[in-house]
Amino acid sequence: MDTSLYKQVKTQRGFTYSYYFSPPTVGKPVLFFAHGFPNSSYLWREQVAFFKPLGYGLVVPDLLGYGGTDKPTDPKLYIGSGLAQDVVDILDAEGIAQVIAIGHDWGSYLVSRIVNSHSSRVAACAFLAAGYMAPDPSYKNAVMQPEASLLKQMVGYDNFAYMRFFIQPNAAEIIEKNIDSFLCLIYPEQPEIWRDNMCVDGGARSWVESEKMNPLPSYMTPELVEHEREALLKGGLAGPLCWYKSMVDDAKAADDATLPPEAHYVAQPLLFVACTRDVICLPILGDAGHSKYAQGLVTRREIDGDHWVLESHPTECSGILHEWIKGLDL
Repeated sequence: MDTSLYKQVKTQRGFTYSYYFSPPTVGKPVLFFAHGFPNSSYLWREQVAFFKPLGYGLVVPDLLGYGGTDKPTDPKLYIGSGLAQDVVDILDAEGIAQVIAIGHDWGSYLVSRIVNSHSSRVAACAFLAAGYMAPDPSYKNAVMQPEASLLKQMVGYDNFAYMRFFIQPNAAEIIEKNIDSFLCLIYPEQPEIWRDNMCVDGGARSWVESEKMNPLPSYMTPELVEHEREALLKGGLAGPLCWYKSMVDDAKAADDATLPPEAHYVAQPLLFVACTRDVICLPILGDAGHSKYAQGLVTRREIDGDHWVLESHPTECSGILHEWIKGLDL
Protein backbone atom coordinates (compact mmCIF):
# COMPACT_ATOMS: atom_id res chain seq x y z
CA MET A 1 0.00 0.00 0.00
CA ASP A 2 1.27 3.43 -0.95
CA THR A 3 2.49 4.99 2.29
CA SER A 4 2.14 8.48 0.76
CA LEU A 5 -1.64 8.00 0.81
CA TYR A 6 -1.79 7.54 4.57
CA LYS A 7 -3.19 10.43 6.59
CA GLN A 8 -3.66 11.15 10.27
CA VAL A 9 -6.53 12.65 12.22
CA LYS A 10 -7.14 13.24 15.91
CA THR A 11 -10.57 12.03 17.00
CA GLN A 12 -12.90 13.61 19.53
CA ARG A 13 -11.61 11.14 22.11
CA GLY A 14 -8.09 12.50 21.60
CA PHE A 15 -6.63 9.54 19.70
CA THR A 16 -4.53 9.93 16.58
CA TYR A 17 -5.55 7.50 13.86
CA SER A 18 -3.49 6.59 10.82
CA TYR A 19 -5.50 5.62 7.76
CA TYR A 20 -5.10 5.00 4.06
CA PHE A 21 -7.33 7.27 2.02
CA SER A 22 -8.11 7.43 -1.67
CA PRO A 23 -11.04 9.61 -2.78
CA PRO A 24 -13.73 8.23 -5.08
CA THR A 25 -14.21 9.17 -8.69
CA VAL A 26 -17.57 10.66 -9.65
CA GLY A 27 -20.44 8.26 -9.00
CA LYS A 28 -18.44 5.70 -7.04
CA PRO A 29 -19.12 4.88 -3.37
CA VAL A 30 -16.57 4.94 -0.58
CA LEU A 31 -15.52 1.61 0.92
CA PHE A 32 -14.48 1.45 4.57
CA PHE A 33 -12.35 -1.56 5.55
CA ALA A 34 -11.88 -2.67 9.18
CA HIS A 35 -9.24 -5.25 10.07
CA GLY A 36 -9.12 -7.52 13.11
CA PHE A 37 -6.54 -9.18 15.38
CA PRO A 38 -3.56 -9.28 15.01
CA ASN A 39 -3.52 -7.38 11.72
CA SER A 40 -3.41 -3.77 10.56
CA SER A 41 -4.64 -1.89 7.51
CA TYR A 42 -2.07 -3.94 5.57
CA LEU A 43 -4.51 -6.85 5.68
CA TRP A 44 -6.55 -5.11 2.96
CA ARG A 45 -3.67 -4.44 0.55
CA GLU A 46 -5.05 -6.75 -2.15
CA GLN A 47 -8.49 -5.14 -1.95
CA VAL A 48 -6.92 -1.68 -2.17
CA ALA A 49 -5.03 -2.78 -5.29
CA PHE A 50 -8.27 -4.19 -6.75
CA PHE A 51 -10.73 -1.38 -5.97
CA LYS A 52 -8.58 1.76 -6.31
CA PRO A 53 -8.12 1.48 -10.12
CA LEU A 54 -11.90 1.06 -10.42
CA GLY A 55 -12.46 4.47 -8.86
CA TYR A 56 -13.90 3.43 -5.51
CA GLY A 57 -13.14 5.64 -2.55
CA LEU A 58 -11.13 3.84 0.14
CA VAL A 59 -10.80 4.45 3.87
CA VAL A 60 -8.57 1.84 5.49
CA PRO A 61 -7.44 2.67 9.04
CA ASP A 62 -5.03 1.09 11.42
CA LEU A 63 -7.55 0.53 14.18
CA LEU A 64 -6.95 1.52 17.79
CA GLY A 65 -3.92 -0.33 19.17
CA TYR A 66 -2.36 -1.06 15.77
CA GLY A 67 0.11 0.27 13.23
CA GLY A 68 0.44 4.04 13.11
CA THR A 69 -2.60 4.63 15.33
CA ASP A 70 -2.45 5.33 19.06
CA LYS A 71 -2.20 2.33 21.37
CA PRO A 72 -3.85 3.00 24.75
CA THR A 73 -3.85 0.09 27.19
CA ASP A 74 -7.11 0.74 29.04
CA PRO A 75 -9.68 -1.82 27.81
CA LYS A 76 -12.52 0.62 28.50
CA LEU A 77 -11.28 2.72 25.60
CA TYR A 78 -11.98 -0.15 23.21
CA ILE A 79 -15.72 -0.47 23.78
CA GLY A 80 -18.03 -0.29 20.77
CA SER A 81 -19.49 3.19 20.97
CA GLY A 82 -16.07 4.82 21.36
CA LEU A 83 -14.53 2.89 18.48
CA ALA A 84 -17.52 3.67 16.26
CA GLN A 85 -17.27 7.39 17.07
CA ASP A 86 -13.58 7.34 16.15
CA VAL A 87 -14.49 6.04 12.69
CA VAL A 88 -17.21 8.65 12.26
CA ASP A 89 -14.62 11.31 13.13
CA ILE A 90 -12.39 10.00 10.33
CA LEU A 91 -15.28 10.11 7.87
CA ASP A 92 -16.18 13.62 8.98
CA ALA A 93 -12.59 14.74 8.47
CA GLU A 94 -12.84 13.59 4.85
CA GLY A 95 -16.37 14.93 4.31
CA ILE A 96 -17.78 11.44 3.72
CA ALA A 97 -21.49 11.07 4.42
CA GLN A 98 -21.85 7.32 3.88
CA VAL A 99 -19.70 4.27 3.33
CA ILE A 100 -20.05 0.65 2.45
CA ALA A 101 -18.53 -0.81 5.62
CA ILE A 102 -16.56 -4.05 5.37
CA GLY A 103 -15.10 -5.92 8.34
CA HIS A 104 -13.08 -9.03 9.10
CA ASP A 105 -12.61 -10.63 12.53
CA TRP A 106 -12.82 -7.83 15.17
CA GLY A 107 -13.41 -5.49 12.25
CA SER A 108 -16.82 -7.13 12.00
CA TYR A 109 -17.49 -6.09 15.59
CA LEU A 110 -16.56 -2.51 14.75
CA VAL A 111 -18.74 -2.44 11.63
CA SER A 112 -21.58 -3.84 13.73
CA ARG A 113 -21.28 -1.03 16.27
CA ILE A 114 -21.14 1.62 13.56
CA VAL A 115 -24.40 0.21 12.21
CA ASN A 116 -25.88 0.22 15.72
CA SER A 117 -24.74 3.71 16.72
CA HIS A 118 -24.46 5.59 13.42
CA SER A 119 -26.75 3.71 11.06
CA SER A 120 -27.18 6.66 8.68
CA ARG A 121 -23.45 6.58 7.88
CA VAL A 122 -23.60 3.01 6.52
CA ALA A 123 -25.15 2.37 3.12
CA ALA A 124 -24.43 -1.37 3.22
CA CYS A 125 -22.27 -3.70 5.29
CA ALA A 126 -20.17 -6.79 4.63
CA PHE A 127 -18.77 -9.26 7.13
CA LEU A 128 -15.96 -11.71 6.35
CA ALA A 129 -15.43 -14.78 8.58
CA ALA A 130 -17.07 -13.19 11.63
CA GLY A 131 -20.65 -12.16 11.04
CA TYR A 132 -22.69 -9.29 12.43
CA MET A 133 -22.36 -9.05 16.22
CA ALA A 134 -25.46 -7.72 17.95
CA PRO A 135 -25.10 -5.84 21.26
CA ASP A 136 -24.97 -8.39 24.06
CA PRO A 137 -24.55 -7.31 27.70
CA SER A 138 -24.12 -10.98 28.69
CA TYR A 139 -21.14 -11.64 26.38
CA LYS A 140 -18.80 -11.79 29.38
CA ASN A 141 -20.58 -14.91 30.63
CA ALA A 142 -20.01 -16.75 27.37
CA VAL A 143 -16.26 -16.16 27.66
CA MET A 144 -15.75 -16.66 31.38
CA GLN A 145 -18.36 -19.37 32.07
CA PRO A 146 -18.13 -21.69 29.06
CA GLU A 147 -19.82 -24.58 30.80
CA ALA A 148 -23.02 -22.52 30.92
CA SER A 149 -22.62 -20.95 27.49
CA LEU A 150 -25.34 -21.45 24.90
CA LEU A 151 -22.62 -20.86 22.35
CA LYS A 152 -20.70 -23.92 23.52
CA GLN A 153 -23.89 -25.94 23.26
CA MET A 154 -24.36 -24.73 19.69
CA VAL A 155 -20.76 -25.25 18.57
CA GLY A 156 -19.94 -28.36 20.58
CA TYR A 157 -16.66 -27.11 22.00
CA ASP A 158 -15.15 -24.16 23.84
CA ASN A 159 -14.33 -21.76 21.04
CA PHE A 160 -13.66 -18.83 23.38
CA ALA A 161 -11.02 -20.71 25.38
CA TYR A 162 -8.08 -18.81 23.85
CA MET A 163 -9.63 -15.49 24.92
CA ARG A 164 -9.12 -16.42 28.55
CA PHE A 165 -5.38 -16.42 27.85
CA PHE A 166 -5.47 -13.22 25.79
CA ILE A 167 -7.10 -11.27 28.63
CA GLN A 168 -4.51 -12.25 31.23
CA PRO A 169 -2.29 -9.38 32.54
CA ASN A 170 0.92 -11.00 31.26
CA ALA A 171 -0.40 -12.26 27.92
CA ALA A 172 1.25 -9.50 25.88
CA GLU A 173 4.63 -10.16 27.51
CA ILE A 174 4.37 -13.91 26.90
CA ILE A 175 3.37 -13.46 23.25
CA GLU A 176 6.08 -10.89 22.53
CA LYS A 177 8.70 -13.16 24.07
CA ASN A 178 7.57 -16.09 21.92
CA ILE A 179 6.36 -14.23 18.84
CA ASP A 180 7.32 -16.91 16.30
CA SER A 181 5.44 -19.61 18.20
CA PHE A 182 2.45 -17.27 18.46
CA LEU A 183 2.44 -16.67 14.70
CA CYS A 184 2.53 -20.43 14.08
CA LEU A 185 -0.56 -20.79 16.27
CA ILE A 186 -2.45 -17.84 14.80
CA TYR A 187 -1.72 -18.86 11.21
CA PRO A 188 -1.94 -22.67 11.27
CA GLU A 189 -1.21 -24.82 8.26
CA GLN A 190 -4.16 -27.00 9.28
CA PRO A 191 -7.30 -25.32 10.71
CA GLU A 192 -7.76 -28.19 13.13
CA ILE A 193 -4.79 -26.86 15.12
CA TRP A 194 -7.11 -24.11 16.33
CA ARG A 195 -9.70 -26.58 17.58
CA ASP A 196 -7.06 -28.65 19.38
CA ASN A 197 -5.26 -25.70 20.98
CA MET A 198 -7.15 -22.40 20.70
CA CYS A 199 -10.43 -24.03 21.69
CA VAL A 200 -9.13 -25.93 24.71
CA ASP A 201 -8.83 -24.18 28.06
CA GLY A 202 -5.14 -23.39 28.61
CA GLY A 203 -4.20 -24.67 25.17
CA ALA A 204 -3.17 -21.37 23.59
CA ARG A 205 -1.05 -20.34 26.56
CA SER A 206 0.62 -23.75 26.70
CA TRP A 207 1.44 -23.60 22.98
CA VAL A 208 3.05 -20.17 23.19
CA GLU A 209 4.87 -20.64 26.50
CA SER A 210 6.36 -23.94 25.35
CA GLU A 211 7.54 -22.21 22.13
CA LYS A 212 5.82 -24.82 20.01
CA MET A 213 6.36 -24.46 16.30
CA ASN A 214 4.40 -25.74 13.33
CA PRO A 215 4.61 -25.32 9.56
CA LEU A 216 2.99 -22.14 8.27
CA PRO A 217 0.55 -22.19 5.35
CA SER A 218 1.90 -21.35 1.90
CA TYR A 219 0.24 -17.92 1.84
CA MET A 220 2.35 -16.89 4.84
CA THR A 221 5.42 -16.07 2.79
CA PRO A 222 8.69 -15.24 4.59
CA GLU A 223 8.11 -11.58 3.69
CA LEU A 224 4.61 -11.56 5.18
CA VAL A 225 5.75 -13.37 8.31
CA GLU A 226 8.51 -10.81 8.81
CA HIS A 227 6.05 -7.96 8.27
CA GLU A 228 3.67 -9.39 10.87
CA ARG A 229 6.48 -10.03 13.35
CA GLU A 230 7.97 -6.56 13.02
CA ALA A 231 4.60 -4.78 13.18
CA LEU A 232 3.52 -6.61 16.33
CA LEU A 233 6.83 -6.23 18.15
CA LYS A 234 7.15 -2.56 17.22
CA GLY A 235 3.72 -1.65 18.55
CA GLY A 236 3.48 -4.34 21.20
CA LEU A 237 0.56 -6.62 21.97
CA ALA A 238 -0.86 -4.69 24.94
CA GLY A 239 -3.06 -2.50 22.75
CA PRO A 240 -4.37 -5.18 20.38
CA LEU A 241 -5.22 -7.50 23.28
CA CYS A 242 -7.44 -4.76 24.73
CA TRP A 243 -10.00 -5.67 22.07
CA TYR A 244 -10.39 -8.96 23.95
CA LYS A 245 -10.12 -7.48 27.44
CA SER A 246 -12.85 -4.96 26.66
CA MET A 247 -15.26 -7.79 25.93
CA VAL A 248 -15.23 -8.95 29.55
CA ASP A 249 -15.12 -5.47 31.05
CA ASP A 250 -18.31 -4.31 32.72
CA ALA A 251 -18.05 -1.10 30.69
CA LYS A 252 -18.75 -3.12 27.54
CA ALA A 253 -21.93 -4.59 28.98
CA ALA A 254 -23.04 -1.14 30.12
CA ASP A 255 -22.26 0.29 26.69
CA ASP A 256 -24.28 -2.39 24.92
CA ALA A 257 -27.16 -1.82 27.31
CA THR A 258 -27.43 1.82 26.22
CA LEU A 259 -28.42 0.82 22.70
CA PRO A 260 -32.20 0.65 22.27
CA PRO A 261 -33.64 -2.66 21.01
CA GLU A 262 -34.42 -1.23 17.59
CA ALA A 263 -30.73 -0.37 17.11
CA HIS A 264 -29.84 -4.06 17.30
CA TYR A 265 -31.28 -4.70 13.85
CA VAL A 266 -29.58 -4.20 10.49
CA ALA A 267 -31.76 -2.53 7.87
CA GLN A 268 -28.96 -2.16 5.31
CA PRO A 269 -28.09 -4.73 2.64
CA LEU A 270 -25.73 -7.24 4.24
CA LEU A 271 -23.12 -9.56 2.77
CA PHE A 272 -21.75 -12.47 4.78
CA VAL A 273 -18.69 -14.28 3.43
CA ALA A 274 -18.58 -17.55 5.35
CA CYS A 275 -15.28 -19.40 5.71
CA THR A 276 -16.11 -23.10 5.62
CA ARG A 277 -12.89 -24.22 7.37
CA ASP A 278 -12.94 -21.63 10.16
CA VAL A 279 -13.33 -23.54 13.44
CA ILE A 280 -13.78 -20.45 15.66
CA CYS A 281 -15.90 -18.07 13.58
CA LEU A 282 -18.10 -20.89 12.38
CA PRO A 283 -20.51 -20.04 9.55
CA ILE A 284 -23.46 -21.22 11.65
CA LEU A 285 -22.76 -18.44 14.14
CA GLY A 286 -23.00 -15.75 11.50
CA ASP A 287 -26.04 -17.39 9.97
CA ALA A 288 -27.82 -17.45 13.34
CA GLY A 289 -27.15 -13.78 13.97
CA HIS A 290 -28.22 -12.68 10.52
CA SER A 291 -31.44 -14.69 10.59
CA LYS A 292 -32.36 -12.93 13.84
CA TYR A 293 -31.20 -9.37 13.24
CA ALA A 294 -30.85 -8.68 9.50
CA GLN A 295 -33.95 -6.95 8.19
CA GLY A 296 -32.61 -5.98 4.78
CA LEU A 297 -31.42 -8.11 1.89
CA VAL A 298 -28.86 -10.71 3.02
CA THR A 299 -26.36 -12.11 0.53
CA ARG A 300 -24.37 -15.14 1.60
CA ARG A 301 -21.26 -16.46 -0.08
CA GLU A 302 -18.83 -19.20 0.95
CA ILE A 303 -15.11 -19.60 0.51
CA ASP A 304 -13.45 -22.96 1.06
CA GLY A 305 -10.82 -21.60 3.41
CA ASP A 306 -10.03 -20.96 7.03
CA HIS A 307 -10.24 -17.68 8.94
CA TRP A 308 -7.52 -16.02 6.86
CA VAL A 309 -9.21 -15.99 3.44
CA LEU A 310 -8.02 -12.43 2.82
CA GLU A 311 -4.51 -13.87 2.74
CA SER A 312 -5.21 -17.25 1.17
CA HIS A 313 -7.99 -16.26 -1.27
CA PRO A 314 -7.57 -12.50 -1.89
CA THR A 315 -8.75 -12.54 -5.51
CA GLU A 316 -11.85 -14.53 -4.63
CA CYS A 317 -12.64 -12.17 -1.73
CA SER A 318 -12.30 -9.10 -3.94
CA GLY A 319 -14.45 -10.69 -6.63
CA ILE A 320 -17.23 -11.53 -4.20
CA LEU A 321 -17.17 -8.03 -2.73
CA HIS A 322 -17.18 -6.39 -6.16
CA GLU A 323 -20.05 -8.50 -7.45
CA TRP A 324 -22.11 -7.64 -4.38
CA ILE A 325 -21.28 -3.92 -4.48
CA LYS A 326 -22.20 -3.67 -8.17
CA GLY A 327 -25.58 -5.21 -7.38
CA LEU A 328 -26.45 -2.74 -4.63
CA ASP A 329 -29.21 -0.26 -5.38
CA LEU A 330 -27.66 2.76 -3.69
